[in-house]
Amino acid sequence: MFSHLPSLQLLFIEGNKIETISRNAFRGLRDLTHLSLANNHLKTLPRDVFSDLDSLIELDLRGNKFECDCKAKWLFLWLKMTNSTVSDVLCIGPAEYQDKKLNDVTSFDYECTTTDFVVHQILPYQSVSVDTFNSKNDVFVAIAQPSMENCMVLEWDHIEMNFRSYDNITGQSIVGCKAILVGDQVFVVVAQLFGGSHIYKYDESWTKFVKFQDIEVSRISKPNDIELFEIDSEMFFVIADSSKAGLSTVYKWNNKGFYSYQSLHEWFRDTDAEFLDIDGKSHLILSSRSQVPIILQWNKASKKFVLHGEIPNMEDVLAVKSFRMQNNLYITLTRFIGDSRVMKWNSKQFVEIQALPSRGAMTLQPFSFKNNYYLALGSDYTFSQIYQWDGEKKLFRLFKEIYVQAPRSFTAVSTDRRDFFFASSFKGNTQIFEHIIIDLSL
Repeated sequence: MFSHLPSLQLLFIEGNKIETISRNAFRGLRDLTHLSLANNHLKTLPRDVFSDLDSLIELDLRGNKFECDCKAKWLFLWLKMTNSTVSDVLCIGPAEYQDKKLNDVTSFDYECTTTDFVVHQILPYQSVSVDTFNSKNDVFVAIAQPSMENCMVLEWDHIEMNFRSYDNITGQSIVGCKAILVGDQVFVVVAQLFGGSHIYKYDESWTKFVKFQDIEVSRISKPNDIELFEIDSEMFFVIADSSKAGLSTVYKWNNKGFYSYQSLHEWFRDTDAEFLDIDGKSHLILSSRSQVPIILQWNKASKKFVLHGEIPNMEDVLAVKSFRMQNNLYITLTRFIGDSRVMKWNSKQFVEIQALPSRGAMTLQPFSFKNNYYLALGSDYTFSQIYQWDGEKKLFRLFKEIYVQAPRSFTAVSTDRRDFFFASSFKGNTQIFEHIIIDLSL
């Protein structure tokens, strides 16, 4: 409103019950030396509202009481940098700063940022699992698409800033694609419900993945999960088999290929395998529809996994996932019926710290970005829920709901200082969400 008064030097707008001011209200007043907004009802000022006032000598904000929260962060910083004389800025809130001066606020750095997940890219096809791997400074993902009978390999495009098609491994009813890096070699284990499972190797001369090895059908009949791990610098992977006729089996790299190393047990219809380090020792946790999760421990003498214990009173667990937070070990247990669980290792056993209502849940995936810890709970019956760790309450609190049709997996992927997570869907599009940091002081 003052843009046509470039020579204005004194402006007094006092006692007018003003509650809000536009960011551009004082645009163009480069000769203004004195500005008074005293005795109004101002609680906040828009960022950079004084940016055009190059000649400002005195600013009077008396008689207003400001909310000294994130919206006042810019003003707090501006007061420390300006050469103008400014009256005291008094706070009405938050409670700890009531009737104190804005200059006395200790810090806004932590309180003034939050996070969010926004859709970055939609992939127009269904999927059941997503795996990520890095090769030669590039980031890739392998997506299992049973309805399209593909294992789609995508590559991060550093120019277009999205994920683009890189290669396509065809098969029959593919339910899992797991990348294995051995030196400079890249393999992908392709688990299939029909026609047997196979291992593919990236061929530089063909610039594509070619079949490298078959996995014996006699052992793996209905693969449900593939878990990669390393013990004493040796590479292994385990396939959890969910059929009565199959055997959950550990495979080992022998410099020529992968061979079956150990059959874990039979007749238990395993749904998931999770490798984790407990007190410096290697363990596997097997989930099953027919028994509680069992814990297997690596025996250094026999170099085999042996039964070590179980997680009691946890029937019908679809999957167990582990994560570490502040040097503590946690696991999540996904349950389709009843509550899913978050448990913590207490040096003797896993103890429950939180139950999450999860009717219809097929996955409860922990992941973290920039010291923010999350759980993604995917349900067939309702919106998928993202929980965030509350460091004060020591619990996960509901953070956001997202709509994913029949979610089957959530996978964190980081590249180019940007963080994403893939949400696979058995009945709809695969979605890629980006994790963003929001500055609340803007």
